[in-house]
Amino acid sequence: MITQAPADIALIGGTILTVNPADDVAECVAVRGNPIVAVGNRQDVDPWIGPATRVIDLQRRSAVPGFVENHIHMTNSYRRTWLDLSPDSVSSVADMRDMVAERAGNTEPGQWIWAHGYHPERLREGRHPWRHDLDPASPNNPVGIVHREGMGWTFNTVGLRAIGVNDDTPDPPGGPMHRDDRGAPLGPMFDNTRAVFVRPNLPRPTDESILEDYLWMCGRMAANGITSACEAAIRSAQETQAWWRLREAGELTLRVNLGPYPLEGSDLNPEGAGTRMLQAGLCTGFGDEWVRLGSLTYGVDGGVFGQTAALFQPYSNDPGGNYRGSYRVTPEVAASFCSAAHRGNWQISSVCHGDEGVTRAVDAIETAQKELPDRQLRHRLEHAYLWNDALPERIAGLGIVWNTQASLIAGLGRWGTLEPWGERCRYAFPIKTALDHGIIVSGGSDWPVSNMNPMVSIHFLVTRVLEPLSDGVALAPDEAISVKEAVRIHTYNGAYTTFEEDIKGSLEVGKLADLTVLSEDILAVAPERLREVHTDMTIVDGRVVYERPAL
Repeated sequence: MITQAPADIALIGGTILTVNPADDVAECVAVRGNPIVAVGNRQDVDPWIGPATRVIDLQRRSAVPGFVENHIHMTNSYRRTWLDLSPDSVSSVADMRDMVAERAGNTEPGQWIWAHGYHPERLREGRHPWRHDLDPASPNNPVGIVHREGMGWTFNTVGLRAIGVNDDTPDPPGGPMHRDDRGAPLGPMFDNTRAVFVRPNLPRPTDESILEDYLWMCGRMAANGITSACEAAIRSAQETQAWWRLREAGELTLRVNLGPYPLEGSDLNPEGAGTRMLQAGLCTGFGDEWVRLGSLTYGVDGGVFGQTAALFQPYSNDPGGNYRGSYRVTPEVAASFCSAAHRGNWQISSVCHGDEGVTRAVDAIETAQKELPDRQLRHRLEHAYLWNDALPERIAGLGIVWNTQASLIAGLGRWGTLEPWGERCRYAFPIKTALDHGIIVSGGSDWPVSNMNPMVSIHFLVTRVLEPLSDGVALAPDEAISVKEAVRIHTYNGAYTTFEEDIKGSLEVGKLADLTVLSEDILAVAPERLREVHTDMTIVDGRVVYERPAL
C-alpha cells in the first residue's frame, strides 16, 4: 500500500553496486524527483511503486552511481569538426599525408587545416610526422595537427611560419622544439613551446558555438554513463559563462566542476580566468550542484606521449643516456602559485607525470600547507603516472587526492611505459599501493586524450593489460584491484575529490538520483571483457537522459 507519493522510476532485479560504506550490493532502487528514496530489495522498493512509476527490470544487469569524470577537456570539443587522424583513421605517416592532401584540395589557399588525434606509437614509422612529411601534401595551406595527448603539436613549414617560427627561432624556456641536424625546427612542439607559439593562433570560438559544443559533450557523456565531470582547463570568462547559461536555461544533463587554468607557459596570465577569479576572492565550491568552481590547475612537468615527463634518472630508451624530461614551471613558481591558491581557499590540481615531476608537485603542496596547516582543501595530483618508494607515504600524510586516468596509461602501450621507464615500471600507476596507504584515488579519462568510457578504465584497473600492440602485456600486474574498488574510484571517490560525497557518488537514500545502468552484471563478467560492457541507461537528477537504442 502506497502511503506517500510514488516513485518516478524504480529499478528492480539488478546487481546494484551501491558504493555505500559497506559496499552493499542491492537488488532495487527507487527515485522520486531528484533524490533516491529507496535502496535494497523488493520489500524496500515495492511501497514506492505506483501506477505512474516507470518500473525497469534490470534482469541482473548492473546499476552503479553515475560515473564521475575527474579530468576532461570539454573546452576542446570544438575539435570534433577537425580532420580526424586518430589510430582508427590512419596507421602511418603516409596515411596522414594523404588525408591532409585530400583536405588541402578542398580548402582555399592560405586557410588553416586543423587536425587531431595522432599517436606516434601507433604509426608504422613509430615517430611524429615532420614538416617535410606534410609539406608536399599542403604546400599552400598552414597545417596544425594536435597530438592525442593535447600537449604536443606538429606543423608543416607554412604552418610554422604562420605561428612565427622560422629556422632561427630559439626554444622558449621549458619547451624544446624537435630539430634536424642543421638545428632547424622539424615541426613537433611540446609543453611550453605549445603555450608560446600555438595557443595564440588557435581559432576563436563564438559564444553560440561553445554552447553547441558543450551540449554535444553532455550527450557524449550521458552515452558513457557519466553524470558529473571536472573540466580541467577553463581559460576564459567566455568558457565559464557558457556553462552558467546552460544551467540557467535548464539544458544541462551533466554536473560540472570548472577548473580555471591561470598559468600560460611559466607565467601567471593576468588576463586568464583563473587569475581573475583568484584576485576577485572567488574560491573552490562557488556555485551549486550543477555548475561550481573546482580546482585551480597548473602544469608541473612535460607529458608522457612526447616523453617529456620529468624523471629522476634518464629515460631508458634515450640514445644518449642523459635525457630526463622537462619542466613547465620552476620549483619557485610552483611553490608561489600553490601558496597563493591555498591562502585563497582554492583546491590545487597539479598536472604532473614523471617521478621527479610528481615529487616537485608534492613539494609545492607541502610548502603551501605548512603556511596554513589547518586548511584541508584536498589538493590533487592529476595523472602522476610514475612514482617511487618515498611518494606513497608523503602523499597520504598530506591528504592529497590522486586523480588518475587509467584509459590513458593503458593506451600508452609498451611504447609509452615499458620502453622509456624500464625497471621503474614497478612504480608505474601504483593504484593498489596508493589505496593500501589510504590515499583517495579517483578516475577519469583526460578526453580527448583517451577514451572517456569508464569501463575502459575499469578494465585496465582490474587487468592492468596494456592496449595497443602490446600482446597482452600487463603493466605492474601486482597493482591490479577488484571491480568494486575500480567502481568506487569512478564514483564515490570522484565526488569526494570535489567535496560532494555527501550528495552524490553512492546510491543511498537522500542522495541525488544520478545512476548508470550497464549492459551486464560487471561482478560476473570475465575481467578481460569489462571493456566491452556499455551503458544502457543514464539517469541524472531523477530524469532519464540517455537510453541505448535497441539493437
